[in-house]
Amino acid sequence: MQHKLIPLLVLFIAGHLCRTFSAAFRQELGKMADTVYQSLKGEVPQALAPNPGPVKRSGHFSTILEQVLDGLDAGDTSLQPHVVHITEEFVTIHDGYPKAAVHLLVLPRRVRIAALEKLTHEHLPLLMRLSAYVAWLMEQVEGKPGDPGVGWTHGLHSVPSLRQLHVHVLSMDFESPCMKKAKHFSSFLPPFLVSLDTVVARMQEGGFSHRSLQELEDAMNKRRLCCHRCGVDFGRGFAELKRHLSSCSATPKTFWPMPRLWRDQRGCKRSIESESCDDGAVIDLT
Repeated sequence: MQHKLIPLLVLFIAGHLCRTFSAAFRQELGKMADTVYQSLKGEVPQALAPNPGPVKRSGHFSTILEQVLDGLDAGDTSLQPHVVHITEEFVTIHDGYPKAAVHLLVLPRRVRIAALEKLTHEHLPLLMRLSAYVAWLMEQVEGKPGDPGVGWTHGLHSVPSLRQLHVHVLSMDFESPCMKKAKHFSSFLPPFLVSLDTVVARMQEGGFSHRSLQELEDAMNKRRLCCHRCGVDFGRGFAELKRHLSSCSATPKTFWPMPRLWRDQRGCKRSIESESCDDGAVIDLT
């Protein structure tokens, strides 16, 4: 009987050591992220308006962000009007086709990662520092000139149309001439829009699968169109929703506020919840 308990005891001790190491590792990552946040004190982003529009580049549309990073490294001065803030590791630019009054993109500069599904646990330090940077940015833009005053959200598209990992930071009015179809609206709502806290938590648990991300896109394409401010259901009627958004004065619910998990040394798990007006189901990402 005793010899049968030995393997169980070994597994218990190994599991305990693994959990202890993970907690210490997360704590160290939190300290690194806080160093990034503290280093930004006193810095001020450029004006939120006007948005200069699309970056003029050749090649396929999906590579535009990679081209922007190449241009910045090469010292291309034509990109300056598009840059809101830049550090050695991250850059914030205007989205060339904004889906809100203010729509920014935050990109890592030194690491090329095509999309969310390409992330691994090795990217955790980067993601924690990115979270701290995005939290700082969201603090800076709120209440500043150009802020429409309806709140801010952030997130990554589950299946992005542009290569190179990027975080959307945008005001929650969702009013723009570039908001032209249902997908434009639904793609900036959970669960297709994934928060940085969720990304960090998933990396701690093994990462995203292609299937789970594709399921999020499929659900996004089928979801009913509900005003994110007041909840009115327009079915699949995008034209009606767009007219409504121009006059709705309800205060929107901030579904993805600024990242906080980088501050949390416990590394607690956060779920991705559907904000669909008809079911509110939780989508499994495993």
